[in-house]
Amino acid sequence: MIANQSAETREVPDWTFSPHPAVEQAIRTVFAQHPPLYPVGLKRLRRFFKNLGDPHLKQPFTFHVAGTNGKGSTLAFLQAIFEAAGMTVHKYTSPHLVSFDERIVVGGKNITPELLLKLIDECAQAAIGEEISFFEFFTALSFLAFSRSPADAVLLETGLGGLYDATNVVEGGRLVTLLTSISHDHMHILGDTLPEIATQKAGIIKPLSPCVVAPQENDVADVFIKQARALKSPYYLYGKDWEIAIYADGFEYKSARHMFHLPNPRLLGHHQLYNAGLAIAALENSPYAAILEHPVLEQAMQRVTWPGRLQKITSGPLAGLLPTGWELWLDGAHNDAGAAVVAEQATFWDKKQPLHLITAMKRTKDVSGFYSHLLPHAASIQAVDSSWIDAPMLTAEDLCDQIRTMGYTDVKTAATLESAIRALTFQFSAPQRILVTGSLYLVGHALKQQQQTA
Repeated sequence: MIANQSAETREVPDWTFSPHPAVEQAIRTVFAQHPPLYPVGLKRLRRFFKNLGDPHLKQPFTFHVAGTNGKGSTLAFLQAIFEAAGMTVHKYTSPHLVSFDERIVVGGKNITPELLLKLIDECAQAAIGEEISFFEFFTALSFLAFSRSPADAVLLETGLGGLYDATNVVEGGRLVTLLTSISHDHMHILGDTLPEIATQKAGIIKPLSPCVVAPQENDVADVFIKQARALKSPYYLYGKDWEIAIYADGFEYKSARHMFHLPNPRLLGHHQLYNAGLAIAALENSPYAAILEHPVLEQAMQRVTWPGRLQKITSGPLAGLLPTGWELWLDGAHNDAGAAVVAEQATFWDKKQPLHLITAMKRTKDVSGFYSHLLPHAASIQAVDSSWIDAPMLTAEDLCDQIRTMGYTDVKTAATLESAIRALTFQFSAPQRILVTGSLYLVGHALKQQQQTA
């Protein structure tokens, strides 16, 4: 038995997965027994699912999303629309920002510690003798939770790629696939070119099941069209079957069947309008098209949330470090396309308030591809020590060295996120703007501090 104690409500000061000690220990045990593995196929996973009674075959209608950026935001829009219509969803996303329970939403709420512990035990028994990765273990656990609780739909995000991703055990029929924008990321696994990466993402397209595609480079769209045609899957492309127009007071979604003029959503950035459009297009090509009414969509735009994406921090301990008039923003961008989105937002910010980056980055990411977008906007950069992060991170010194070669001049290291913020407040008397970016781990750390200390 992995988790044979009740979930405690007492928080512990040093945790990675959960503030509940029993859950933290249980997940750490799973991590030790089933370490991360690169996805290589679904054969072993199907055997594991069979041990659990094939819960993936007992799901509500599913919206399955793959892509490089915007997956979580698109599902957040879907969830907001369903809930504005008075319906409930299950949702599986990764990674988490603060606590592991964020990954598994059951009936609209994060999975409870008690249910998580119970299902960890059940899956641990089914995994005996099986070579199952950490992500595969919890993908199966999520499906198990979803199969035992009512909901109107499942919102499902791939972890890596699509073709061999654990979430791809879902079968066609009661399914819509969504393909968000494709850019360069995880190239050491998915391929060196955008069409190669797209081929992996296209692996989630299922025979005869609708596929909805966000704006793409032409050679990427061609990959998706070819796969959809081969599987006789109806496909709906941005610019051909649906589109959006951006206005000062909001945006317009338009297709052959609908036209909605909607307010700007709570999630900032023009890219989020395309994510909202993708969610609407997916619903339009599902059994739930009837919920697409203007009042529902308007309410959804007002209620949608997805932490760590151009999120302004206005209260809590980190905001408390700032003098009057200063701003603190968090964005989990960590690849070239994500940086381009941040750079676009920076063009809208008041240039009288200089922008300072506090950052960290994994060794597997493209440093030049990321920071080149931000070079015209950053007055200074501080790389935070990330040795405490359980991931292959660049040292702060190495990251600074690489950034300097790109032409940045004011580049320093910082021991902690707090010390980086304090250094800026000591250096400048006029209001400044601070952006924490480059790593979801660092953004999650910032949000965790907000919750623990608040």
